[in-house]
Amino acid sequence: MTILEVLKGLEKAIELGWYKFKSFDVQEYEYYEKLDNGDLNWIIPGKICALMGPCESNYDTNGLRCHTPEDYSKLFESLGIERIIRLNEK
Repeated sequence: MTILEVLKGLEKAIELGWYKFKSFDVQEYEYYEKLDNGDLNWIIPGKICALMGPCESNYDTNGLRCHTPEDYSKLFESLGIERIIRLNEK
């Protein structure tokens, strides 16, 4: 991606009301982007969320923290997420 593409994406997000500088919660964003906290990001706030996982156990083969479906279930409930579509093959 180029800087211009990123800026155009930001401009579109602002137009659609998906990004509001004054109300954007940086601490929440930084919290949820960490592997330990689910590694998730809102693509369309309150509608579409992207995340890594789930995993079969709480740690992957490299010893990194990973979330199981049970972990995500609690997280989804707290965020009000009701539907999940899995796009990966495994």
